Amino acid sequence: MGVTVGMMAIEGMIAGKRPVLRLPLAALLFLVLGFLGGCGTQVEVWEGEGHDTSRGTLSFQTLVLEVNSDLPGVEEAVKALDFALGTEFLYRHKRVVKSGGDIRVAVKIRHFKEVARESRVWLGSLAGSAELMADVRVTGRQVKPFTFSIEARSHGASTREDFLTGKGGSTEDLTQRAAAIIVGELVDPTS
Repeated sequence: MGVTVGMMAIEGMIAGKRPVLRLPLAALLFLVLGFLGGCGTQVEVWEGEGHDTSRGTLSFQTLVLEVNSDLPGVEEAVKALDFALGTEFLYRHKRVVKSGGDIRVAVKIRHFKEVARESRVWLGSLAGSAELMADVRVTGRQVKPFTFSIEARSHGASTREDFLTGKGGSTEDLTQRAAAIIVGELVDPTS
């Protein structure tokens, strides 16, 4: 059968026609896109000092938010996480204030590895994993202080839209998902 297909391709070339190899090309394209697409974001939360999962969510309307890091070169990640957290709290009808909030949420990034959106678009999962580890400390006037830690790792696009926009697996995607997890630990999802 292989000889027949090869002979037909040669006869087509002699006659000035291009051989049609659509099926193998489509299969190759599917494999490459599937490989480059990656497999999404993983997020883990560890309980820390004073963290009690049975306490339920916190009752507060305003908060003071502080995001920082001692790591060199992560200023953009600090800004991105601060913005993502502010947006997530706003979605949950909580107001971020400069001082005097009901609670204080201090997030300290202790490990960060960036993957640029452009790298993710062109290299997919070959661009590596974006990683973020942070410690979160919550204090307040009527809140027993507690801490917890998160680790988020993003490997690549998990949906077609993520793949086409390059958002999936990027640092922006990682900080948004990490912010959603942090806020989810503090705010009732139905609020």
